[in-house]
Amino acid sequence: MAKKETKSEQKLNVEQIINYLKNDLGVTFNYKTEDYARHFLSEHNYYFRLKHYACDFEKKSKTGKYVGLDFGHLVELSTIDMHFRKLILKLTIDLEHYLKVKLVNDCQENSRDDGYKVVEDFFEKHPKIKESVTATIYLASYSASEIKHLEKLAVWNITELLSFYDFTIFFEYYYKYFEIPCENIKHFESVRRLRNVAAHNACMLASFKPLHNFKYDAETCFKLLQKIKTLSPNIVSSAMKVPLLNDFAVMLDVYNTTLTSEQIKRITMKELKNFFEDRMIRNKDWFENCTEIKNAYRFAYELVKRYAQ
Repeated sequence: MAKKETKSEQKLNVEQIINYLKNDLGVTFNYKTEDYARHFLSEHNYYFRLKHYACDFEKKSKTGKYVGLDFGHLVELSTIDMHFRKLILKLTIDLEHYLKVKLVNDCQENSRDDGYKVVEDFFEKHPKIKESVTATIYLASYSASEIKHLEKLAVWNITELLSFYDFTIFFEYYYKYFEIPCENIKHFESVRRLRNVAAHNACMLASFKPLHNFKYDAETCFKLLQKIKTLSPNIVSSAMKVPLLNDFAVMLDVYNTTLTSEQIKRITMKELKNFFEDRMIRNKDWFENCTEIKNAYRFAYELVKRYAQ
């Protein structure tokens, strides 16, 4: 016998979703009305995505209804998330560019590197990445000029053709291949993860609950404890167990140690700081009882202030 679908698994129209939120989940419509919810769910977002932002609100064990969750909370978090993703993507694109600049410059100054052999060896060990590069050359019209280099790609060619994830693999391979120290390599996993979430338009602010089995970046954590005296060790260590906050902290550190343009850093960090001080807290009173969200904001804001100096 087929398992009967629960209401949360059924296809519901907008009116049914509002009734489900109100009657089954205990969601209120004080900050945003039901009429607004109908418009929002019809024109701007959809319930399956929006429900991710309810993760930081408790449910009553007996009834399964949320405690203190208003539809306005979901709208506000989704809106802040949209702006935040755009800023993260901007920072990581800048970071990608300057990592490429560093790699090409180091290649040019490396007397042991002809620019070709390391790429050939890399492709031998990563044939799937070579296939991906080949497809990129033939499918992307902007890279048409690279077709003539297909049989013999150099470092300065490959940096233009690799996805960010594959580029970081090559970046790591290059420095290990020539035994050149590069501190930021150990932090790439966090940067890749954050960039991937932003680039794929996934929900970033879905949960601020610490994961006790999460392997956070201990080196960055120690650096924060040394540099940010406004946060207690307990707050820092707890925040770094939240994957998003860990990755955000790591990315900011890598960003500020990698970019060589002080002007770009200053402008971008000012934009990020303004966002934290303006749009992000526009409706902060709504979240007065949301301890995990407030703690996450405080931690992230102290980071931003530190790098925006």
